[in-house]
Amino acid sequence: MSVESQVKAHIRGLISRLDGWLISQRKLIDDLQKYADYVKSQDRYTLLLSAQAMIYYIERTAKDFESWLTNPLITSIMTPDMLKELEAKLRELAISFIRIDLEHTGQYLELLKKYDAAGEVPEILRLYFEHRIGGGQEGEQRRGGEEMPRFL
Repeated sequence: MSVESQVKAHIRGLISRLDGWLISQRKLIDDLQKYADYVKSQDRYTLLLSAQAMIYYIERTAKDFESWLTNPLITSIMTPDMLKELEAKLRELAISFIRIDLEHTGQYLELLKKYDAAGEVPEILRLYFEHRIGGGQEGEQRRGGEEMPRFL
């Protein structure tokens, strides 16, 4: 088999795999959009698990995308216009994701400040510290020399 034939076979195989990838990603988008209506009416725990799942989907896609962009067999034929468009979209996505982090962390900070100003103690934290004083906890983490709950 000639080199040209090998390249053409590689391209056909890649086309087939990419078609499959696009179909599965579109199905995932459809599933996640349908799931949005369901999750709106769920309890706090389900919302937390769902948020963690969304981070997983972001992480999985980002890792796959990174692998894609570090493969010279893929990137060597991308046009400068494709790369400019991609870089701009990814930069906007990064900014948007960081803004989500800032907004959520800011809301959490304000919640903590409200508890502090009111002199209140969240029940879950009180229970944690009661347990810690009563005998400790396996798997404790340390930050700045202080014991930290795994969920903080």
